[in-house]
Amino acid sequence: MVIDTVVVGGGPAGLAASVALGGLGVEHVVLERGRAGETWRTQRWDSFRLNTPGWMNTMLGGQARKAHATGQEVVRRLEELAAGSPVREGVPVARLAPAGDRWAVAIGDGELLARTVVVATGGEMVPKVPPLAGELPDRILQLHTAGYRGPGQLPDGAVLVVGSAQSGCQIADELLAAGRRVILATSPVGRVPFRHRGRDTLEWLIEAGFMDQRPGDVPDPAMLRAPQPILAPGRGMSLPGLARAGATLAGRPVAVDGERVAFDASVAANVATGDAFAARARAMADEVIRRRGLDAPPAEPDEHDLPVELDPPSSLDLRAEEVAAVVWCTGFAGDFSFLPPDLVDDGGRPQHEDGAAPAPGCWYLGLRWLRRRGSGILMGFPVDAALVAGAVKAHLEARRA
Repeated sequence: MVIDTVVVGGGPAGLAASVALGGLGVEHVVLERGRAGETWRTQRWDSFRLNTPGWMNTMLGGQARKAHATGQEVVRRLEELAAGSPVREGVPVARLAPAGDRWAVAIGDGELLARTVVVATGGEMVPKVPPLAGELPDRILQLHTAGYRGPGQLPDGAVLVVGSAQSGCQIADELLAAGRRVILATSPVGRVPFRHRGRDTLEWLIEAGFMDQRPGDVPDPAMLRAPQPILAPGRGMSLPGLARAGATLAGRPVAVDGERVAFDASVAANVATGDAFAARARAMADEVIRRRGLDAPPAEPDEHDLPVELDPPSSLDLRAEEVAAVVWCTGFAGDFSFLPPDLVDDGGRPQHEDGAAPAPGCWYLGLRWLRRRGSGILMGFPVDAALVAGAVKAHLEARRA
């Protein structure tokens, strides 16, 4: 038996693909290695909330405009989508290979043949931990973001949080609120001011086309690998703000010698990176206001713009500072080992052009910057899925003509 389309991955991107394919009447099956939305079930901390509001996440359905869904709410919505889709759970894909004008999909109990495939596993499901982790003392509890659940999971004592993108800042903020001492090893990440001139800054950015930026619009290709700018659910967040809340800001950890961790001198530059992006975001909003001739109020004062005195440590004695745990907020990678070698680059990442693989009948969904900046978040999945579904249907019809 040959099926028209196999979708690999039953997370938000794969389920968005299923909805779009089903809407066009394309026969398909969704293969998920675990349960639908597996990484959302197993790699989110207990208090996790989306930092994007309900109006940006239409695929979650029924959210209040300003609501910030919890991780559990996202899982429930994914379960609803999966219930209406042809999802096969507990079916990992071991290998994907072209087979003439079809695709052979190797699974645990045999092989499926498909006329087309949509790889929607996403690019961020495998925790990344630097080699330095292996040099820390055995007494230190080490967790990656994927395994962190809450402050009560950690032993008494101070906590070293490594990485200050979205997860690192939110986890540091939660630990501080729980009365824990936090040393935050920072990284260069932009930040979004929560409000600007009477509206949420995200609203201005969407209207300015920020999420519609194409990879070719970015002046420096290195920006394509930068994390999304930080914004706490329903409020702003910044490194200076965390410092005022009690966090000790440090640079990137570069060496471990017994109980001593050495840091580089990047804190000031990392704070400046956040401030520079905040200034660009405001400028984009101001340009929308100017272009449309809007009568917007002046910019509101923002506590996150206030300077903070920086005195970052060049090194830290973990035992003397009573550090009992390290949370590695160092990101995720994708696992594309099941793809044919000629479909990935030297780093193992999928090669594609606007989501189309360099082989007929194969497309991707859920990758960062797949087509535009918003491709890697919930807001972007339905739009990209509709385009891919249309391409799949056109391909199938052309083959049958």
